[in-house]
Amino acid sequence: GPYWSSRRLLARMHRASQRHRRGRVETATAQNYMSFLFEWQHLAPGSQLCGVSGLSAVVAQLQGWHAAAAAWEPGLLSSRLSDYRGEVLDQRSLAGEITWARLIGRGEATKPTTSKATPITVTQRGDLGWLTTALRSRGELELGSDTPAHLIHEQLITTGARFHHELIEATGLRPAEVEAGLWDLVWRGAVHADSFHAVRSLFAARDRSTEPSRPRRGLRRGRSARHGGEGRWTVLPSGIEADRDELAEAVAEQLLARWGVVFHALVAREQLVVPWREVLWALRRLEARGVILGGRFVSGFSGEQYASPEAAQHLDRVRSLDRTGVVVAVNACDPANLTGVITPGERIAAKRNTTIRFVDGLPNQVICGQDPPIFDSVAP
Repeated sequence: GPYWSSRRLLARMHRASQRHRRGRVETATAQNYMSFLFEWQHLAPGSQLCGVSGLSAVVAQLQGWHAAAAAWEPGLLSSRLSDYRGEVLDQRSLAGEITWARLIGRGEATKPTTSKATPITVTQRGDLGWLTTALRSRGELELGSDTPAHLIHEQLITTGARFHHELIEATGLRPAEVEAGLWDLVWRGAVHADSFHAVRSLFAARDRSTEPSRPRRGLRRGRSARHGGEGRWTVLPSGIEADRDELAEAVAEQLLARWGVVFHALVAREQLVVPWREVLWALRRLEARGVILGGRFVSGFSGEQYASPEAAQHLDRVRSLDRTGVVVAVNACDPANLTGVITPGERIAAKRNTTIRFVDGLPNQVICGQDPPIFDSVAP
Protein backbone atom coordinates (compact mmCIF):
# COMPACT_ATOMS: atom_id res chain seq x y z
CA GLY A 1 0.00 0.00 0.00
CA PRO A 2 0.96 3.68 -0.11
CA TYR A 3 3.38 5.17 2.44
CA TRP A 4 2.76 8.53 4.05
CA SER A 5 5.22 10.93 5.64
CA SER A 6 5.16 14.40 7.10
CA ARG A 7 6.48 17.06 4.74
CA ARG A 8 7.64 19.18 7.68
CA LEU A 9 9.41 16.21 9.22
CA LEU A 10 11.23 15.49 5.96
CA ALA A 11 12.25 19.16 5.71
CA ARG A 12 13.62 19.06 9.27
CA MET A 13 15.55 15.88 8.51
CA HIS A 14 16.95 17.47 5.36
CA ARG A 15 18.09 20.61 7.21
CA ALA A 16 19.66 18.54 9.99
CA SER A 17 21.53 16.41 7.44
CA GLN A 18 22.68 19.54 5.60
CA ARG A 19 23.98 21.13 8.82
CA HIS A 20 25.83 17.93 9.68
CA ARG A 21 27.52 17.76 6.25
CA ARG A 22 28.45 21.43 6.30
CA GLY A 23 29.80 21.12 9.85
CA ARG A 24 32.31 18.51 8.70
CA VAL A 25 33.96 20.95 6.27
CA GLU A 26 37.40 22.17 7.41
CA THR A 27 38.08 25.73 6.29
CA ALA A 28 41.16 26.55 4.22
CA THR A 29 42.94 29.89 3.99
CA ALA A 30 42.95 32.06 0.90
CA GLN A 31 46.58 31.06 0.35
CA ASN A 32 45.60 27.38 0.52
CA TYR A 33 42.86 28.04 -2.01
CA MET A 34 45.28 29.65 -4.47
CA SER A 35 47.62 26.65 -4.22
CA PHE A 36 44.62 24.41 -4.81
CA LEU A 37 43.44 26.49 -7.77
CA PHE A 38 46.81 26.27 -9.52
CA GLU A 39 46.57 22.48 -9.35
CA TRP A 40 42.85 22.44 -10.19
CA GLN A 41 43.46 24.55 -13.29
CA HIS A 42 46.62 22.61 -14.25
CA LEU A 43 49.01 25.52 -13.79
CA ALA A 44 51.14 24.09 -10.97
CA PRO A 45 54.29 22.14 -11.87
CA GLY A 46 53.41 18.53 -12.60
CA SER A 47 49.68 19.18 -13.00
CA GLN A 48 49.69 20.04 -16.72
CA LEU A 49 47.68 17.90 -19.13
CA CYS A 50 48.68 16.68 -22.59
CA GLY A 51 47.27 15.53 -25.90
CA VAL A 52 43.90 16.06 -27.52
CA SER A 53 42.01 14.93 -24.42
CA GLY A 54 43.99 17.39 -22.31
CA LEU A 55 43.15 20.26 -24.68
CA SER A 56 39.45 19.36 -24.52
CA ALA A 57 39.55 19.26 -20.71
CA VAL A 58 41.26 22.66 -20.49
CA VAL A 59 38.80 24.27 -22.91
CA ALA A 60 35.86 22.77 -21.00
CA GLN A 61 37.19 24.35 -17.82
CA LEU A 62 38.01 27.80 -19.25
CA GLN A 63 35.11 28.27 -21.68
CA GLY A 64 33.17 31.44 -21.11
CA TRP A 65 36.20 33.26 -19.69
CA HIS A 66 37.26 36.15 -21.94
CA ALA A 67 40.94 36.98 -22.28
CA ALA A 68 42.99 39.01 -24.76
CA ALA A 69 43.02 37.19 -28.09
CA ALA A 70 46.82 37.21 -28.23
CA ALA A 71 47.11 35.75 -24.72
CA TRP A 72 45.14 32.55 -25.25
CA GLU A 73 47.80 30.35 -26.83
CA PRO A 74 51.06 31.53 -25.19
CA GLY A 75 49.46 32.61 -21.89
CA LEU A 76 46.53 30.34 -21.06
CA LEU A 77 46.62 27.15 -23.13
CA SER A 78 50.35 26.42 -23.33
CA SER A 79 50.74 26.96 -19.56
CA ARG A 80 48.19 24.17 -18.92
CA LEU A 81 49.32 21.74 -21.62
CA SER A 82 52.81 20.28 -21.56
CA ASP A 83 52.81 19.59 -25.30
CA TYR A 84 50.66 22.42 -26.65
CA ARG A 85 50.74 22.90 -30.43
CA GLY A 86 48.64 25.36 -32.39
CA GLU A 87 47.83 22.85 -35.11
CA VAL A 88 46.08 20.59 -32.60
CA LEU A 89 43.75 23.42 -31.63
CA ASP A 90 43.13 24.11 -35.33
CA GLN A 91 42.41 20.45 -36.06
CA ARG A 92 39.89 20.16 -33.21
CA SER A 93 38.30 23.42 -34.35
CA LEU A 94 37.99 22.31 -37.97
CA ALA A 95 36.59 19.00 -36.71
CA GLY A 96 33.75 20.90 -35.03
CA GLU A 97 34.73 20.19 -31.42
CA ILE A 98 36.14 23.58 -30.38
CA THR A 99 35.39 27.12 -31.47
CA TRP A 100 36.22 30.68 -30.47
CA ALA A 101 34.30 33.95 -30.37
CA ARG A 102 33.64 37.11 -28.45
CA LEU A 103 30.41 36.36 -26.58
CA ILE A 104 30.26 39.51 -24.44
CA GLY A 105 28.99 42.79 -25.83
CA ARG A 106 26.78 43.44 -28.80
CA GLY A 107 26.65 46.40 -31.15
CA GLU A 108 28.74 48.79 -29.05
CA ALA A 109 28.81 52.37 -30.25
CA THR A 110 32.56 52.86 -29.92
CA LYS A 111 34.60 52.10 -33.00
CA PRO A 112 36.61 48.87 -32.73
CA THR A 113 40.21 48.62 -33.88
CA THR A 114 42.36 45.64 -34.78
CA SER A 115 43.88 44.73 -31.44
CA LYS A 116 45.56 41.76 -29.86
CA ALA A 117 43.84 42.80 -26.62
CA THR A 118 40.33 42.16 -27.97
CA PRO A 119 38.71 39.74 -25.49
CA ILE A 120 37.58 36.40 -26.85
CA THR A 121 36.82 32.99 -25.38
CA VAL A 122 37.56 29.46 -26.56
CA THR A 123 34.68 27.03 -26.04
CA GLN A 124 33.37 23.61 -26.84
CA ARG A 125 31.11 24.07 -29.84
CA GLY A 126 28.32 22.05 -28.23
CA ASP A 127 28.14 24.58 -25.36
CA LEU A 128 28.23 27.69 -27.55
CA GLY A 129 24.45 28.21 -27.51
CA TRP A 130 23.84 28.36 -23.77
CA LEU A 131 27.11 30.20 -23.13
CA THR A 132 26.05 32.94 -25.54
CA THR A 133 22.71 33.22 -23.75
CA ALA A 134 24.42 33.36 -20.35
CA LEU A 135 27.01 35.97 -21.37
CA ARG A 136 25.24 38.30 -23.75
CA SER A 137 22.36 40.73 -23.29
CA ARG A 138 19.89 40.55 -26.13
CA GLY A 139 20.33 43.50 -28.43
CA GLU A 140 20.42 44.41 -32.08
CA LEU A 141 23.69 44.54 -33.96
CA GLU A 142 24.28 48.10 -35.12
CA LEU A 143 26.47 48.48 -38.20
CA GLY A 144 26.84 51.56 -40.32
CA SER A 145 25.48 51.21 -43.85
CA ASP A 146 27.98 50.51 -46.66
CA THR A 147 30.83 49.84 -44.24
CA PRO A 148 33.06 46.80 -44.84
CA ALA A 149 31.59 45.17 -41.74
CA HIS A 150 28.04 45.73 -42.99
CA LEU A 151 28.81 44.37 -46.48
CA ILE A 152 30.54 41.27 -45.06
CA HIS A 153 27.77 40.64 -42.54
CA GLU A 154 25.08 40.89 -45.21
CA GLN A 155 27.04 38.54 -47.46
CA LEU A 156 27.38 35.94 -44.69
CA ILE A 157 23.68 36.17 -43.82
CA THR A 158 22.65 35.86 -47.47
CA THR A 159 25.00 33.12 -48.67
CA GLY A 160 26.10 31.40 -45.47
CA ALA A 161 29.66 30.57 -44.43
CA ARG A 162 32.36 31.84 -46.79
CA PHE A 163 36.12 31.55 -47.07
CA HIS A 164 38.23 34.68 -46.79
CA HIS A 165 39.03 34.88 -50.50
CA GLU A 166 35.34 34.36 -51.32
CA LEU A 167 34.43 37.38 -49.20
CA ILE A 168 36.90 39.50 -51.16
CA GLU A 169 35.40 38.41 -54.47
CA ALA A 170 31.76 38.67 -53.35
CA THR A 171 32.00 42.10 -51.73
CA GLY A 172 34.48 43.75 -54.10
CA LEU A 173 36.45 45.00 -51.11
CA ARG A 174 40.22 45.14 -50.91
CA PRO A 175 41.87 42.48 -48.71
CA ALA A 176 42.75 45.10 -46.09
CA GLU A 177 39.11 46.23 -45.97
CA VAL A 178 37.91 42.65 -45.53
CA GLU A 179 40.41 42.19 -42.69
CA ALA A 180 39.19 45.37 -40.99
CA GLY A 181 35.55 44.43 -41.51
CA LEU A 182 36.04 40.93 -40.09
CA TRP A 183 37.81 42.27 -37.03
CA ASP A 184 35.02 44.81 -36.55
CA LEU A 185 32.50 41.94 -36.59
CA VAL A 186 34.64 39.79 -34.28
CA TRP A 187 34.86 42.68 -31.82
CA ARG A 188 31.07 43.06 -31.89
CA GLY A 189 30.55 39.34 -31.33
CA ALA A 190 28.90 38.88 -34.72
CA VAL A 191 31.14 36.36 -36.54
CA HIS A 192 33.72 33.68 -35.97
CA ALA A 193 35.67 31.23 -38.11
CA ASP A 194 36.11 27.48 -38.19
CA SER A 195 39.66 27.54 -36.85
CA PHE A 196 41.71 29.58 -34.38
CA HIS A 197 44.16 30.18 -37.21
CA ALA A 198 41.79 32.94 -38.32
CA VAL A 199 42.74 34.90 -35.18
CA ARG A 200 46.43 34.59 -36.02
CA SER A 201 45.70 35.66 -39.59
CA LEU A 202 43.99 38.81 -38.38
CA PHE A 203 47.06 39.66 -36.33
CA ALA A 204 49.35 39.03 -39.31
CA ALA A 205 47.12 41.16 -41.55
CA ARG A 206 47.87 44.24 -39.50
CA ASP A 207 51.59 43.62 -39.91
CA ARG A 208 51.17 43.12 -43.66
CA SER A 209 49.23 46.35 -44.01
CA THR A 210 52.51 48.27 -43.74
CA GLU A 211 54.07 46.33 -46.61
CA PRO A 212 53.98 47.80 -50.16
CA SER A 213 51.18 46.34 -52.26
CA ARG A 214 51.94 44.34 -55.38
CA PRO A 215 50.11 44.88 -58.67
CA ARG A 216 47.29 42.47 -59.45
CA ARG A 217 47.82 39.91 -62.20
CA GLY A 218 44.38 39.82 -63.83
CA LEU A 219 42.30 36.79 -62.95
CA ARG A 220 45.26 34.83 -61.71
CA ARG A 221 46.24 35.99 -58.23
CA GLY A 222 49.34 33.88 -57.80
CA ARG A 223 50.19 32.67 -54.33
CA SER A 224 47.97 34.27 -51.69
CA ALA A 225 49.67 36.31 -49.02
CA ARG A 226 47.23 34.80 -46.54
CA HIS A 227 47.93 31.23 -45.51
CA GLY A 228 45.05 28.77 -45.42
CA GLY A 229 43.82 26.84 -42.43
CA GLU A 230 41.28 29.21 -40.95
CA GLY A 231 38.29 27.58 -42.62
CA ARG A 232 35.13 29.52 -43.32
CA TRP A 233 33.76 32.61 -41.63
CA THR A 234 30.17 32.46 -40.42
CA VAL A 235 27.65 34.48 -38.44
CA LEU A 236 27.74 33.72 -34.73
CA PRO A 237 24.47 32.26 -33.40
CA SER A 238 22.52 34.63 -31.15
CA GLY A 239 21.98 32.08 -28.37
CA ILE A 240 19.18 29.71 -27.45
CA GLU A 241 15.83 29.93 -25.74
CA ALA A 242 16.49 28.25 -22.41
CA ASP A 243 14.58 27.71 -19.19
CA ARG A 244 16.01 30.13 -16.62
CA ASP A 245 16.52 27.42 -13.99
CA GLU A 246 18.27 25.12 -16.48
CA LEU A 247 20.46 27.98 -17.70
CA ALA A 248 21.39 28.92 -14.12
CA GLU A 249 22.31 25.31 -13.38
CA ALA A 250 24.49 25.12 -16.49
CA VAL A 251 26.25 28.32 -15.36
CA ALA A 252 26.66 26.95 -11.83
CA GLU A 253 28.21 23.73 -13.17
CA GLN A 254 30.58 25.74 -15.39
CA LEU A 255 31.68 27.88 -12.44
CA LEU A 256 32.29 24.77 -10.34
CA ALA A 257 34.38 23.29 -13.16
CA ARG A 258 36.46 26.48 -13.40
CA TRP A 259 36.91 27.41 -9.74
CA GLY A 260 36.29 24.18 -7.84
CA VAL A 261 34.82 26.25 -5.02
CA VAL A 262 32.24 28.91 -5.89
CA PHE A 263 31.37 32.01 -3.88
CA HIS A 264 30.34 35.55 -4.70
CA ALA A 265 33.83 37.14 -4.74
CA LEU A 266 34.82 34.80 -7.58
CA VAL A 267 31.57 35.01 -9.54
CA ALA A 268 31.71 38.81 -9.47
CA ARG A 269 34.64 38.55 -11.93
CA GLU A 270 32.55 36.60 -14.44
CA GLN A 271 30.81 38.64 -17.14
CA LEU A 272 27.42 36.98 -16.78
CA VAL A 273 23.99 38.32 -17.56
CA VAL A 274 22.49 35.59 -15.36
CA PRO A 275 22.02 37.21 -11.91
CA TRP A 276 24.01 35.83 -8.98
CA ARG A 277 20.80 35.11 -7.08
CA GLU A 278 19.67 32.68 -9.81
CA VAL A 279 23.08 30.98 -9.82
CA LEU A 280 22.88 30.76 -6.02
CA TRP A 281 19.44 29.10 -6.16
CA ALA A 282 20.84 26.64 -8.71
CA LEU A 283 23.74 25.82 -6.38
CA ARG A 284 21.28 25.23 -3.54
CA ARG A 285 19.26 22.86 -5.71
CA LEU A 286 22.40 20.94 -6.69
CA GLU A 287 23.35 20.64 -3.02
CA ALA A 288 19.84 19.41 -2.13
CA ARG A 289 20.21 16.68 -4.77
CA GLY A 290 23.51 15.60 -3.26
CA VAL A 291 25.48 16.57 -6.37
CA ILE A 292 27.69 19.21 -4.67
CA LEU A 293 28.63 20.25 -1.14
CA GLY A 294 27.93 23.44 0.79
CA GLY A 295 29.96 24.86 3.65
CA ARG A 296 32.69 27.27 4.66
CA PHE A 297 35.52 26.12 2.41
CA VAL A 298 37.64 29.29 2.24
CA SER A 299 37.99 31.69 5.16
CA GLY A 300 37.69 35.46 4.87
CA PHE A 301 34.79 35.64 2.41
CA SER A 302 31.15 36.30 3.17
CA GLY A 303 28.17 34.54 1.68
CA GLU A 304 27.43 30.95 0.82
CA GLN A 305 30.12 28.70 -0.61
CA TYR A 306 29.76 25.52 -2.65
CA ALA A 307 32.20 22.95 -4.03
CA SER A 308 32.15 19.80 -6.08
CA PRO A 309 33.04 16.69 -4.03
CA GLU A 310 36.28 16.27 -6.01
CA ALA A 311 37.31 19.88 -5.38
CA ALA A 312 36.48 19.66 -1.66
CA GLN A 313 38.63 16.56 -1.32
CA HIS A 314 41.45 18.14 -3.33
CA LEU A 315 41.33 21.37 -1.29
CA ASP A 316 41.44 19.38 1.94
CA ARG A 317 44.56 17.57 0.72
CA VAL A 318 46.30 20.81 -0.29
CA ARG A 319 45.40 22.39 3.06
CA SER A 320 47.29 19.66 4.92
CA LEU A 321 50.48 19.93 2.85
CA ASP A 322 53.61 21.77 3.97
CA ARG A 323 54.66 24.81 1.96
CA THR A 324 57.70 24.07 -0.14
CA GLY A 325 58.13 27.24 -2.22
CA VAL A 326 56.20 26.08 -5.29
CA VAL A 327 56.56 28.71 -8.05
CA VAL A 328 53.77 29.27 -10.58
CA ALA A 329 53.91 31.85 -13.39
CA VAL A 330 50.50 33.20 -14.43
CA ASN A 331 49.66 35.50 -17.32
CA ALA A 332 47.77 38.55 -16.04
CA CYS A 333 44.86 37.75 -18.41
CA ASP A 334 44.48 34.30 -16.87
CA PRO A 335 41.42 33.63 -14.68
CA ALA A 336 43.89 32.48 -12.01
CA ASN A 337 45.04 36.10 -11.66
CA LEU A 338 43.12 36.63 -8.42
CA THR A 339 45.37 39.35 -7.05
CA GLY A 340 43.33 41.83 -5.04
CA VAL A 341 40.40 39.37 -5.07
CA ILE A 342 41.64 36.34 -3.13
CA THR A 343 45.18 37.41 -2.29
CA PRO A 344 45.86 40.63 -0.35
CA GLY A 345 47.18 43.75 -2.03
CA GLU A 346 46.26 45.67 -5.15
CA ARG A 347 44.68 44.17 -8.21
CA ILE A 348 47.15 43.54 -11.06
CA ALA A 349 45.50 44.56 -14.33
CA ALA A 350 44.82 41.90 -16.97
CA LYS A 351 47.47 42.87 -19.55
CA ARG A 352 48.67 40.24 -21.98
CA ASN A 353 52.36 41.20 -21.65
CA THR A 354 52.36 40.94 -17.84
CA THR A 355 53.30 37.79 -15.93
CA ILE A 356 52.71 37.29 -12.21
CA ARG A 357 55.04 35.01 -10.28
CA PHE A 358 53.37 33.24 -7.36
CA VAL A 359 55.23 31.42 -4.58
CA ASP A 360 53.14 29.02 -2.48
CA GLY A 361 49.95 30.71 -3.68
CA LEU A 362 50.96 34.31 -2.96
CA PRO A 363 52.09 36.88 -5.58
CA ASN A 364 55.82 37.43 -5.35
CA GLN A 365 56.87 39.28 -8.51
CA VAL A 366 55.27 41.09 -11.45
CA ILE A 367 57.12 40.87 -14.76
CA CYS A 368 56.21 43.26 -17.57
CA GLY A 369 57.69 42.50 -20.96
CA GLN A 370 56.94 42.32 -24.63
CA ASP A 371 53.91 40.66 -26.15
CA PRO A 372 54.11 36.87 -25.97
CA PRO A 373 54.82 35.16 -29.30
CA ILE A 374 51.88 34.29 -31.51
CA PHE A 375 51.63 30.59 -32.28
CA ASP A 376 51.40 29.80 -35.95
CA SER A 377 50.55 26.29 -37.03
CA VAL A 378 51.10 27.00 -40.74
CA ALA A 379 54.62 27.27 -42.04
CA PRO A 380 55.39 30.26 -44.27
